Amino acid sequence: MATLLPSAAQCTAPLVQYVRNTVLFLLLCTLALPATVALATSNYEYGADEYVTIEKGLSPDHKYAITAHGGGDMGYDHFHIYLHDAATGKKLGPLEEIGEFLDTGPDAYCAQWSKDSQQVTIVWRIDRHEPLKAISYHIANGRASVLKGPGDATKEQTAYWGKQCSKGESTGKVFGTAKKQ
Repeated sequence: MATLLPSAAQCTAPLVQYVRNTVLFLLLCTLALPATVALATSNYEYGADEYVTIEKGLSPDHKYAITAHGGGDMGYDHFHIYLHDAATGKKLGPLEEIGEFLDTGPDAYCAQWSKDSQQVTIVWRIDRHEPLKAISYHIANGRASVLKGPGDATKEQTAYWGKQCSKGESTGKVFGTAKKQ
């Protein structure tokens, strides 16, 4: 009479597969953790007349700078992104179209300039769970005119932001007086 009981190998195979999948899942979670940590909110407490250049915000010809400034606790009061004359430090005006935002830290905003310094695209976050936003401007005679946006950033713009601008490295160009910490 033949036995109907499964062999030891048949009994342990599902358990081995379960353990293997669990270990793989935990490994992937561990590798993904640094990416999650990098998405923390970036805030900055600005001095009353302090404007800090965003990542890659200085134009290639060094005539213009894209800066960030806000007031109050963590920079949220009256926060704006601005166009500055980089040579004189004069504030040329706010870029009003960038009105929805998550971060106030200048390192959370990224500029990508054309080689001739006549166009700039700015990429930023409005939420941790929403696509990045982007807007492109034409820069001439100290004024910024919207070319495109604001709208969802393209895959290329998102990759640029991730590679170039989410590291928290300052460009070093500050206009005005920093707040004493």
